[in-house]
Amino acid sequence: MLYATRLNSLKSRPELAFSPGPISTRHLLERAARITGLNSLSLNFPEHFSLETLKETRQQIEDLGLSVDSLNIRYPADTFGDGGFTHPSAAVRQAAIDLSCQALDACAALGGNHVIVWPGFDGFDYPFQDSYERMFGHTVEGFAQVAAHNPQMRVGIEYKPWEPRKYSLVGNMGEALLVVQEIAADNLGVVLDYCHAQMANEHAPKAAALALRHDKLFGVHLNDGYGRQDDGLMVGTTSLITTLELLVLLERGGYPGTLYFDTFPVREDPVRECEWNIRVSERLLTLARELAADPTLGSGHDAFNVTRVIERLLSMEPAYA
Repeated sequence: MLYATRLNSLKSRPELAFSPGPISTRHLLERAARITGLNSLSLNFPEHFSLETLKETRQQIEDLGLSVDSLNIRYPADTFGDGGFTHPSAAVRQAAIDLSCQALDACAALGGNHVIVWPGFDGFDYPFQDSYERMFGHTVEGFAQVAAHNPQMRVGIEYKPWEPRKYSLVGNMGEALLVVQEIAADNLGVVLDYCHAQMANEHAPKAAALALRHDKLFGVHLNDGYGRQDDGLMVGTTSLITTLELLVLLERGGYPGTLYFDTFPVREDPVRECEWNIRVSERLLTLARELAADPTLGSGHDAFNVTRVIERLLSMEPAYA
């Protein structure tokens, strides 16, 4: 399995707790290079670099022996705070499309093949604020243009039910798949973020199964939380059984993509935190492959299936020395 960390997951500064100022992209890359077992990176665009600094960033990544799997688009709030693809202004909508296409070009130039689009500002806050039909129609138009820009690049829709808007236009797996279905482009799919699924009151393995059914699961952001907000806690720390079931579904569904660690350590050492995410995922994937080979598990509508999984988990050796 290919493991990639979100570069933003390395922003916590426990050793610099009293030192103000942002951490540079170079510093984040140097932290990533220290992580044992990490395969690749997922950068934000244009947060971590610009088109003007692309060559410099690529050189830094190569010098550190790292590679880029994907880019995550972050639409600047000062331009897109009232919406990107859904903005009432055609000029702003086109600017969002243009930025997204730039991200595809930048990702290809860095050696990646996947751009993850989180349309965070596309939504609404009040009843009667806008036309849902118009916003959905413009969302479909926007993603269609982005997917057509480079059919060799995968485009993944990362849904989230709310935040920063009170309601996101694309807020759950069903809505994301509806956009994908209407466009019907081979390179357009969905990215499942574990915490976002929790926020949407989805059971993440079920949501993954829906996307796998249509061969449209393009990415999985692993993290954990309590479901009330986007907690971004370490993998497997609050809902271990459900995380394991998700990995079993990925094994059975032949998931060909990357596991992205989208966690938010605040007080924790981000290098050690990411190494835990990799280590526990490796252990859980080993067990998931064993469980996936058992055709009786997850069948027969038998509630006691889960007790067999728990007993198997309890027999495992510790994953963290």
